[in-house]
Amino acid sequence: MFRSLINAIGTHLVPFTNPRVVCPPGIIPRSSGKPIIVASVMRSGTHLAIDLLLNNFPELAKKPLYVDADQLFRSQVNREKYANNGLKIGECVVKTHFPQAAPENMRATIEKLVKESHVILLRRPLDQTLRSTQSWGLVNDVDLYKEKVEEFFEYWSRVSSDVLEVHFDELTDHEKFPAIVKSISRLTGLKATSKTRYPVNPKKIVTMMITKLTTRLFGKRAPVINTGIRSGMTQH
Repeated sequence: MFRSLINAIGTHLVPFTNPRVVCPPGIIPRSSGKPIIVASVMRSGTHLAIDLLLNNFPELAKKPLYVDADQLFRSQVNREKYANNGLKIGECVVKTHFPQAAPENMRATIEKLVKESHVILLRRPLDQTLRSTQSWGLVNDVDLYKEKVEEFFEYWSRVSSDVLEVHFDELTDHEKFPAIVKSISRLTGLKATSKTRYPVNPKKIVTMMITKLTTRLFGKRAPVINTGIRSGMTQH
């Protein structure tokens, strides 16, 4: 009963697409410095990486918590403003999936952002991302999916040299996780918290649901930031 209630609240009353959590619909946070792009194939730890950044680097926890570049630049108005420096994206967390598959004018805008950003490129074995994405009902053609994943990594090898590659198992391994925090600190120059803050254990279902709900309600003021988006509120 409790889990069903929390799921209903998270899906219908406090969805992840609210202005405390993500832009759009929130406005781009005002800040100077370089954005940090989390570039990933879906289901490769995107929100684990976003939460690592937001929980371990307090300077990055803003309102909203992160910018979804794919959604932001669907708007021609936003693309034109950004191209003409009328819209600025400073030091904040940005996520993107499959920018190489976007229309040419949108892709050009994302590439301008990439040149002005640090990039964290996530890697997870293809069979794992395929299986996880299939569980969402998002893959109809396996061969096409594999082709798009290959194009994704080819794209990122071309467009940026300011890249830190992070493997999924490093985000989920308690011993490897602190080394990733240190690597990000070296990449960005940001100071991490004195004590490493780990992701919520997905086996702790109640804690997982509560941290997602409090993040959606309180944004950067949540005690533990958990930006996971799945409607069941139990997975990243």
